[in-house]
Amino acid sequence: MDIDSFRRLLGLSILLGLGCNPFDVRADEQLFGWVLGAETLPRGHAEVYQFFTLRTGKAEGTYLGWDAETEIEYGFTDRFQASLSVENHYFYNKGVNGDRDSLENKDTYRFGGIAVAGKYSVFSPFKNPIGFSLRLETGYLANDEVDGLKQHEIYVAPQFILQKNYFDDTLITELNGGAELAWGKKPAEQYAYELAWTGGAGASYRFAPNWYFGFEARVRSEFPEFDLGRHEHTVIYAGPSLHYGTQRWWATLSYNYQIYGSGIDEPDDGKTYAEETAHQIRLKVGFNF
Repeated sequence: MDIDSFRRLLGLSILLGLGCNPFDVRADEQLFGWVLGAETLPRGHAEVYQFFTLRTGKAEGTYLGWDAETEIEYGFTDRFQASLSVENHYFYNKGVNGDRDSLENKDTYRFGGIAVAGKYSVFSPFKNPIGFSLRLETGYLANDEVDGLKQHEIYVAPQFILQKNYFDDTLITELNGGAELAWGKKPAEQYAYELAWTGGAGASYRFAPNWYFGFEARVRSEFPEFDLGRHEHTVIYAGPSLHYGTQRWWATLSYNYQIYGSGIDEPDDGKTYAEETAHQIRLKVGFNF
């Protein structure tokens, strides 16, 4: 091989390597069902998500709550991305009529609502010792996600996101924390407005090329009328997640089980069912552009 041929081959290899850089096309790849990472999409890149969630398991009867959320996300700069999402619900309730649940029998579809969100990356987990991002989401919910009851909820949810990668990005850990302030929850709920504290953490390990297996946990505590002295309910979920990712698309399957719950006017048995379920299963699929 002469020197000119070698130069052309070297240049082609560099171009192919840059074009296949997984950092560019997989920056906001989500390894968990509910816990989020700190990285943002590069400028000019877009991603479309489709989430399917099954919530099931009440104190009695049969309850199936299906959620379908479609989201499009765009990187306006290398540090800032924004998204728009639409959510729909399908409910099947039969015999969920105890003191803790009190739901009518139902087999119906309901429109959920719309939401917009923005995320700003302060530090990238791939370029800095630890990643840190700030995220703000707001939306309008026309029907509640428990039973599809009418409401006119407007919510604002600020959140911080931490991410630490180990062993050349083989082990990825993430930590989320934030709040959710909601107004207009009547008549779906007794209270017109409420405050919720939220948090979550996860760790995922790359056990084979493109494959990650992890575990996540999350907590949510709600307080009616923004009164921290009026606890409504607290729930903790935890479970495994399996993730597969390529340069152009990825998929994550997660299962969460209610490991602890407590709620007002519910028995003190370590579970809460008025607004929560025992099991939650989520499939997330993302496509990069």
